[in-house]
Amino acid sequence: MICSSRWRKASKCKLLIQTLLCSIDAHQRRKECMVRHAQSDINQLLLSNRVQETISKRKHICEDKTRLAAYSQVQYFCSFILQNFSDLKHQSDVHLLPEESKEAIAGLLFAASRIRELRELKFIRSLFLERFGLQFDRDSVDLRPGNLVSSEMIKIFVKKMPQDAMSPETIVETNIAAYVESVTEDSVSTDNLGFRDSDANMKESSKFLYVNLVESQGRDRSLFMR
Repeated sequence: MICSSRWRKASKCKLLIQTLLCSIDAHQRRKECMVRHAQSDINQLLLSNRVQETISKRKHICEDKTRLAAYSQVQYFCSFILQNFSDLKHQSDVHLLPEESKEAIAGLLFAASRIRELRELKFIRSLFLERFGLQFDRDSVDLRPGNLVSSEMIKIFVKKMPQDAMSPETIVETNIAAYVESVTEDSVSTDNLGFRDSDANMKESSKFLYVNLVESQGRDRSLFMR
């Protein structure tokens, strides 16, 4: 039987999702800033050949990047739901909704139990629970058989860090690559703005830092082989 009914709390849910998007934006900026600062700290430690001290910072960077990936998924689900909100507003049987809508709702339910800092998720989950029932909520949160949480969302939270990801050698190699990439991006942006002189100076300084990082990597490798 088709279960179709107008949702009395639709406006409240829509407002919460819009507020959540603003909250995600703020948390994203904060995490991205933390990653940049940690990356800069690691670069300085590598220049001083203090590779072991970079391990904890590298771990935090990996955790922050995982969180950023989760934020992006939640952001996508929120945007999709807002664009197709009329479906949720008029259909209370979740199984009769389009597949993409079901996946977005399931993704937010799953995220609500795992991303505590996004407080709006808790209230959105309560509204979805009231609207679509306990069974769908538990299936999504507990990842029960037949759940509709996307594999990409699940992968973000169950992904395990490779055993060698925190090794000094890997950290050195990863940070050289990350630094060169950031220098390239900054170079392009400044060139587009017309600051060619400052761009040239930046390239020279980045070249010096890159050489030092490579030398640091070589020193560390020689230590590992003793």
